[in-house]
Amino acid sequence: MRLLLFRHGIAEPGTTNQPDDLRPLTPLGLTRSALAAQGLSRFIDRPQAILTSSKTRAAQTAAFIGDTFDLAPEFCDPLTNGPTKKIIKFLQARPENDILIVGHEPYLSELISILCFPKARSNAVELKKASCALIEAPIRKNEPALPSTSGILHWILPPRALRQLAGET
Repeated sequence: MRLLLFRHGIAEPGTTNQPDDLRPLTPLGLTRSALAAQGLSRFIDRPQAILTSSKTRAAQTAAFIGDTFDLAPEFCDPLTNGPTKKIIKFLQARPENDILIVGHEPYLSELISILCFPKARSNAVELKKASCALIEAPIRKNEPALPSTSGILHWILPPRALRQLAGET
């Protein structure tokens, strides 16, 4: 399975007055996420599905990606609250082989670590906000257990590189 893992853009800081789920992207986060989505579309094929956390900041980021690829994002409960093993089980039930995921730390980095570097610490990789990684994941349809082989991390593109691909100077 080919997985594109895209971390949401820059969000408003958390406060005690606002639930974490409702924190939106900042104005800069909105602009940079839209540009990162455009940059990503310049060199990858359209995914078969876009799955996103339902938290506001991830949903906003996924909306930009969905508009760019003309594909409606789907909310995915495990991407909202984890844990990572639940995300993998959810992916094992999906019919697609080419999925773009919009989510949060630490789940995205843990997903990369578990699927590509199972002997490394769970925080071996960290995705910056509005960055994207491509992995070839050893996820098999309807497989009851975690993958027994390691996947391949093809690349991680930081947000600045994605924005430059969109033409930002």
